[in-house]
Amino acid sequence: MSDQLLDVEKKVRALERDVQAVKQTLNEIKKAKERGKGIDQISIIPYFTYSLLLPKTEEQKGTVVGNFVIYNTGSVPLENPIICLKVMPKERAILSAKLGEDVQYDRHLNPLVMEPWQYIDEEANKIVEEKGEFWLKPVHISKIEAGHKLSFSNFQLKFDIGEEQTTYKVEGFFYCKQLPNGIRALNNIVIHA
Repeated sequence: MSDQLLDVEKKVRALERDVQAVKQTLNEIKKAKERGKGIDQISIIPYFTYSLLLPKTEEQKGTVVGNFVIYNTGSVPLENPIICLKVMPKERAILSAKLGEDVQYDRHLNPLVMEPWQYIDEEANKIVEEKGEFWLKPVHISKIEAGHKLSFSNFQLKFDIGEEQTTYKVEGFFYCKQLPNGIRALNNIVIHA
């Protein structure tokens, strides 16, 4: 019987060591979580929302009405936001938008409208002609707070629907002080006409 008692005592000590090891692991996990709470996380979801308006006659152009939305899902503000919309083919697709400080919107009609936009500098207009890239920044907003969205709203892409089949594409990119190399949008606008 004393051998059985010794075996039970050994098993109890082994279980106590296992319980102690689990407690130690749990404490380490808790400490790691607490340390992680102070870490600033950068997380962004840039994406397009858009509607396609087909022409009623062959002479009319098709139109895409779109928004490029930047959603800051991280824990820190994103400073100096800039977007780049790349339109292809640059020779056939026409992107238009209301740009400048004096643009006024009715927030009741479109709650996504957050801000008027402008070219990042005077050279940006040349880049549109050369590469089909629209480099824009918000006029008044200098940062996107954590949990907030910023939208470049109601831009229009005009395209021909003719005998020659063409694929039109708009790619979006978001840049900021924290992400100087940028991040690509989750989706593109692609029209096969």
